[in-house]
Amino acid sequence: MPLRRSILILLIALVIGVAYRPLSAAAQSLTPLVVVQQAPRKPVSAKPPLLVLLHGFGANERDLLPMAARLDPRLAVASIRAPYQIRPDSYSWLNGNSADELDGARRTVLERIDQVADAMGADRSRVYLAGFSQGAMLTLAIALTEPEKIAGAAVLNGRLAAAVRDNHAVPERLRGFPILVTHGTDDQQIPIRSARDIRQALKPMGAAVDYHEFEAGHYISDFNVGVLDQWLKRRLATK
Repeated sequence: MPLRRSILILLIALVIGVAYRPLSAAAQSLTPLVVVQQAPRKPVSAKPPLLVLLHGFGANERDLLPMAARLDPRLAVASIRAPYQIRPDSYSWLNGNSADELDGARRTVLERIDQVADAMGADRSRVYLAGFSQGAMLTLAIALTEPEKIAGAAVLNGRLAAAVRDNHAVPERLRGFPILVTHGTDDQQIPIRSARDIRQALKPMGAAVDYHEFEAGHYISDFNVGVLDQWLKRRLATK
């Protein structure tokens, strides 16, 4: 599903009030977790670095893949489908807005990262996580609760969940941890104040924050992809 179509689905969901409430009974059963894997376009070692993508609410595992072709070719890429089906080809990471729901989603993604890294023969010390919208919220939750499990996190048009704000890793574990935060100033679904709130909340935690805001709505722009690519290149250069 194209990013702009996923934006429309999220907007409709927000209008009718279901985006962060429990899904309907028909959508409450977990669907099989699907992972799309892409080998590095330019292998340089026996164990490639791995980028794991988490799509937004109402999208699927194919949604973020187009930008992967524009990122560093040394990266192996895996895109995971969220577990709750909303409608055909549309999925959500959460079936509610509770701390338990977020914790379950976080643990599910970490399990899949381990499986994918093993299956692709990736360098487990160079696994980067990037998420958009709801996937960005989950990416940030993982980064701030279990930073040792990934090498860096890219938060694209996301927000900081209240459960994570109150229960994150101690600063000693987060000191120097690389986090990229990008957001569109014209985002009507998750306003720019959410990104600025993330930046402010991360200051006392000691993370190495790279922050960018730009004129765009609730989608991943060309500028966004360029910033993500440069951030990943800098990360790879340090490992």
